[in-house]
Amino acid sequence: MDKMRLIWSGETELPAGWKLQPHAHDYFHLAYVRRGDLVFHAGGLDYPLSEGSLILISPFVVHAVPEDSHNLCSQYEVFFRLTDPELSFLLKSHKVLVLHGASHLEDLFSYVCANYSSDDPLQAYSVNAFLCAILSSLLVGKPGPGNSSDGYVDSSRYSPLVQRIIRHVEKTYDKKYELSALALALGFNKNYLCTVFRRETGVTISEYLNYHRIRRVLISLQYNGYNREVPIHELADQFGYGNPSYFNRVFKTYTGLTPIEFIKAFSGEGPGRSAFQKYYIEYLDLKRYPIRESLAYMRGLKAASETGEPSRSD
Repeated sequence: MDKMRLIWSGETELPAGWKLQPHAHDYFHLAYVRRGDLVFHAGGLDYPLSEGSLILISPFVVHAVPEDSHNLCSQYEVFFRLTDPELSFLLKSHKVLVLHGASHLEDLFSYVCANYSSDDPLQAYSVNAFLCAILSSLLVGKPGPGNSSDGYVDSSRYSPLVQRIIRHVEKTYDKKYELSALALALGFNKNYLCTVFRRETGVTISEYLNYHRIRRVLISLQYNGYNREVPIHELADQFGYGNPSYFNRVFKTYTGLTPIEFIKAFSGEGPGRSAFQKYYIEYLDLKRYPIRESLAYMRGLKAASETGEPSRSD
């Protein structure tokens, strides 16, 4: 149930005509309007809100409240980070989410604001559950990020057959890869599948499988860090690698780093960490690019860890 880490929550009052300068931050910003009206300018668009409206702004989306755009306004606010990569992807894919007529959620916001910093396990559990309910309400009825892939690559330019191959690989990534099983599942000759996939994407199906697996590893390490109490073979097995030595070789082949080096680069101290995070967020943090471009950005991680520059290895 622990899907998020709360930073701050509380009730704020905005005087009439008050102005919020354009800014962005590395956490989610959730606001619920209790009284009054205001306009949020986020991601280049205006979002008029009234009593009972709520808005969720994703990390790094520039937002502001224009001057003289509201009367006296009271709102609940929640700042948080997500530790669940799938939920994070769903929310980030929309950048800004708005729900009107949500007065039925006010009691949940009130509880979260009153108890977000509680040390009581039951209250902490309830805060997490209530926030998940609020976020689910925001997502209901909203279109997903597309059914051509699970979001790790942009497959919109590929043929329906290649999209089917991508979906099958992503669905079965944690199982032993067998080309004959793929061919049987899709009803095509395996040589034909390999030819079509490489012609359109520039990589082999096996290369894409390894990319997808390592991408999932990166997301897990980014959100959860590396738990040194978990043997490396268990981490490898979780993502489809029965042999930990082979897992380490593949990880380093695709990123230039070992899993431990990745964690040190992402969570270390000093300006190098900030530069590495900037590169990762700009090019890999649940972003969607065509396969060859995605691979190039992943292979640029080593250079980014050393220089912080957004260089790629094509």
